[in-house]
Amino acid sequence: MPNTVYVSAVIEAPVEEVWKIMRDYNGMPSYHPGIKHSRIEDGRPSDQVGCVRRLTLVEGFVREVLLGMDDRNYTFTYEIVEGTLPVRGYVAGVRLHRVTQGNLTFAEWWADFEVVGADSAAVVARIGNNVFAAGFSAIAAKLAAKYS
Repeated sequence: MPNTVYVSAVIEAPVEEVWKIMRDYNGMPSYHPGIKHSRIEDGRPSDQVGCVRRLTLVEGFVREVLLGMDDRNYTFTYEIVEGTLPVRGYVAGVRLHRVTQGNLTFAEWWADFEVVGADSAAVVARIGNNVFAAGFSAIAAKLAAKYS
């Protein structure tokens, strides 16, 4: 079954460099234009499975629990447990793959969820474009000077 939202991109940088940015579960404000602030609750380490981050968005907020972090395979998964987005059962993940030709990164960001009380197609498009694609574009721009 296909994911509710799936976005992929090729980033012109080594997978290790992209991973350094994305694995910082509390670091989204450092690269993502839609995230104003991030705070890990309860003083837990930001890479500890079970930690909860509260993201302040341009409009609203979400609280997300880290479900898994795999440095060897460049993946992490998380779940929205509270927030202002009209979604329920939201589980998402990021996977990065080494592209050996050109020392590039193939990046995937996916999510599965149900839209509640809003236009489903609009919410799916907004998450795909304004969260996932915008995040990959921002990371590519951040690394462009170093690897282009």
